[in-house]
Amino acid sequence: MLEDMTLCYRRLFGRWATGVAVILGEDADQVVGLTVNSLTSASLNPLLLLFCARNESRSAAAVLRSRRFSVNVLAAHRENIARYFSGARDRNVKLGCVRGEGFVWLAGANAVFRCEVEAAYPGGDHRIILGRVVDMMGPEECDRPLLYHNGRYTHLEQQTEGRALLNTKQSGVERL
Repeated sequence: MLEDMTLCYRRLFGRWATGVAVILGEDADQVVGLTVNSLTSASLNPLLLLFCARNESRSAAAVLRSRRFSVNVLAAHRENIARYFSGARDRNVKLGCVRGEGFVWLAGANAVFRCEVEAAYPGGDHRIILGRVVDMMGPEECDRPLLYHNGRYTHLEQQTEGRALLNTKQSGVERL
């Protein structure tokens, strides 16, 4: 009975379209990450966001140990990055990571939020990780977003042009 309820819950909740983001952190100077669609703005004062990660996620555990992470909101043409960080480790994928000021993030993301871990809470078979936004950046105009709906990646048909950079600070960065 519980298995039937779980399957039904997943199928019905899959009808809720979401954006797709990659959470990146570092563990012993190695980039670690996970793909999420559970990203939510939690507060404007202070700036807080949250995402959920499976309890057994090694990448989420590394983020919690390091106390820092970036949230990288993906454009539709970055589906390969989403698949890479969801477990389909294609060695031919060019990640385009950037490192600076103690953070690692994806160049060319529609939005990047650099965060410090504020708190983590139990949430059944997941952890709810709350981050305090310490910096953010993104293009003036974004590309079509990568979406997740009904168990598949998808995108909107309309595309906006332009790539001027909006950020709160941009110093001490190193391309990886």
